[in-house]
Amino acid sequence: MDAATGDGARPLVEAAQVSYVTSDEFTTVVDHLWLLICAFLVFLMQAGFAMLEVGTVRQKNAKNLMIKNIMDLAAGAFVWWAFGFAFAYGGGDYSGGPSNGFIGAQGFFFIKGYDACDDASEFCLYPIKPKYDSFAGWLFQWAFAATATTIVSGAVAERCSFLGYVIYAVFITGFIYPVVVHWIWSEYGWLSAFRNPDAPGVWIASGVVDFAGSGVVHLVGGTISLVAAYILGPRIGRFDATGKVVPIMPHNSAFVGLGTLLLWFGWFGFNSGSTLALSGGFILAAEKVAVGTTLAASGGGLAGICMCFVKDGYLDLPALCNGILGGLVGVCSAVAVAEPWACWVIGFFAGCVEFWFAIGVQKLKIDDPLDASAVHMGCGFFGLICGGLFGTRLNTDATYSADQPCGAFFPGCGGQQLGVNILGGVMIMVWCSGMAFLVFGGMRLAGILRISSKQEHEGLDVSYHGSAAYDDTMDGSGSAKYRNKVQRAMIAEEVEPPTE
Repeated sequence: MDAATGDGARPLVEAAQVSYVTSDEFTTVVDHLWLLICAFLVFLMQAGFAMLEVGTVRQKNAKNLMIKNIMDLAAGAFVWWAFGFAFAYGGGDYSGGPSNGFIGAQGFFFIKGYDACDDASEFCLYPIKPKYDSFAGWLFQWAFAATATTIVSGAVAERCSFLGYVIYAVFITGFIYPVVVHWIWSEYGWLSAFRNPDAPGVWIASGVVDFAGSGVVHLVGGTISLVAAYILGPRIGRFDATGKVVPIMPHNSAFVGLGTLLLWFGWFGFNSGSTLALSGGFILAAEKVAVGTTLAASGGGLAGICMCFVKDGYLDLPALCNGILGGLVGVCSAVAVAEPWACWVIGFFAGCVEFWFAIGVQKLKIDDPLDASAVHMGCGFFGLICGGLFGTRLNTDATYSADQPCGAFFPGCGGQQLGVNILGGVMIMVWCSGMAFLVFGGMRLAGILRISSKQEHEGLDVSYHGSAAYDDTMDGSGSAKYRNKVQRAMIAEEVEPPTE
């Protein structure tokens, strides 16, 4: 027998079966991976919000703000899975009838939220697949929902009870925000530019251009923030007897700067990820969106620091950081349909809007520690207006469709898109302010919204969470729980406590 050829016996080497990845399979992998990566980036924005909020408040409330930011993710994931996602993207109604333009009604806890998987597909790992979106899509949208809820925590910082926080967080993540998502981003919503033409119900033909959520995310969070801060009332000592603002300085400016940089980084996932895919040429849209995001942040930051110098005569960090965030919020609506130069212009004027909106809120004697209403409500509504002004015909065709109207600033486009975007912004504010008055007003009447004056003076860290955020002792006695145990032991033994 010839060992080399295998003559007279079974061949030693059999021909290998060659397997090729099809174009559709590769597209699926790339698009789903893109959504996952962008969801992770948006998740990182929570770290940015946490650092920004913790650094801005006083030291005695730092731990409380960190707990709330982490709870937004932990509790928000459960609520979004339970019913938030179903209200946002689910079709149908509770009687099994057709979908409606106001709210979804299917897919709670992923129950009855699946379709049969195509057995012929290489990606049919399970016999079922999500009915309304991929798992990557669910994760991406959950990160957005957590962002909308986190915005409010900054506006009510340092005086909102933990029970009040839990109640409003559940309402925002589970109901108020998902309804707006259904209106504008689902295929069934009455204001959606992605609406299925066969879906029944009253709707606006062109739909709102809100690519990454100037209205859906930020105007929602900002409007609720303003109402919540108004109902909750100002922090003790925030305004003097004449109504003049008493400055309360951030306890850690380094955290403020770091939080802003983390948010800017996460915003690339927030905006570029809103293409929802890279295939079909959307990689070109995603990279243009990333450039527009960068330029808007630049314009907003420069505007904020300039406004600060003009008004106060010096350059301050919060003005720079809030200007950057205002520019990022303002560009979300138009970032895909506008040219890069327009994104910088939008960011610059959004930074101006944020600066003077925050001053206006203070003039109304509303205490918003993070200027959340200025950054997210003021710039969110301004961003929707820009979405109806700056969209070129070419970019609108590429990212939406040839049937979608373009921006009013360009010849032949008309003002239809501007009108629809303004309508969308007004309806978001009406819905969110109405629901916020019910939720926060109800909690105030029930006496569960605000902490006591004693707790506010002590700080939420000690009065609610047992110890301060920073322990400067050598023996760990900074813990209130530990300190109380030591004191009780000394009393029992009739020992004088040590003097500090």
